Amino acid sequence: MLFYSILSVHLLAVLAKISVFFTIPRLKDVESVQSFFRRYQVTDRIANYTMWITGALLLVVTSWKLLLQMWLLVSMLLYILVFLLIRGIVFRRLRIIADSQKLYARDELKLLRVESYCVMGAALGLLGGIGYLMVHKPWA
Repeated sequence: MLFYSILSVHLLAVLAKISVFFTIPRLKDVESVQSFFRRYQVTDRIANYTMWITGALLLVVTSWKLLLQMWLLVSMLLYILVFLLIRGIVFRRLRIIADSQKLYARDELKLLRVESYCVMGAALGLLGGIGYLMVHKPWA
């Protein structure tokens, strides 16, 4: 029962992190980006801490010996890569637009949407790869 409680909190933190994908298409001008960016920074920080803590707790609750399985290590690296992509590409572009002196920044917002869709596609592909590794457990 403890495992499922920790997993639920972890998954809520993941949803908070990827909520950026659902918000970006609705951003219309620099002011809305600035407002969203301020709110999302707090959410992102809390989600980061929550994910690391609950991830460690999940290993404690299950078994640290899981770390000896190559499929899980590769899955964890892919998982981290998903959130590094979000942080490195989408979050960086949001910061650039929020710090800009422009009123509308249409070209930058268009680029943000394109980059967001690309990162979303890459994230779905990586999460699909994680799902494959979890189901088939190669190298086991």
